[in-house]
Formats: sequence, structure tokens, C-alpha cells
Amino acid sequence: MIEKEFIINNETGLHARPAAKFTKVASLYKSEIRIIKGNKTGNGKSLLSILALGIFGGVKFTVKIVGPDEVEAMYDLTRLIESNFKED
Repeated sequence: MIEKEFIINNETGLHARPAAKFTKVASLYKSEIRIIKGNKTGNGKSLLSILALGIFGGVKFTVKIVGPDEVEAMYDLTRLIESNFKED
């Protein structure tokens, strides 16, 4: 199990387009991928689950990954998040 904390840098947060990009990358892996915001947890492979968390600009959240390819998954998701979902 690995986990990492992130802060969304764009004002609109993890809205539909970046959430869809997140789920697309997350779905490439066998590992279970969870997003945690406060006391809420969402499935990182489910668009609706991510949107329901309400992650807006400046909000901290944690990505927790458990499984056989967790390191690779975290690497790719970290790159995606840190690139601001390639929306700049």
C-alpha cells in the first residue's frame, strides 16, 4: 500500500474533464485506487465517485493505492496531477 497527499492547483478543481483523465489512467492498472478527501473516500476508477468528493481548487486530498502495480500507478497519477491535468 502506498499513499500520497496532493493539492489541486487549478481553481475549478477536479471537475469532469480532469476527473475523466484521472479515471482513464487509473483504469490502466489492476491495483485498487482510492481518493480520500476528509472523511469521504471515492473509487479512483469511477468518474461519478470522484466528482461526488467535491475536490475544488486548493483542496488537499490523498491518493491511496493497493495492488501489484501500485508503484507504477502512483507514478503515472502523480505526473498527471502535478501537470495540472495538462490543462495549462
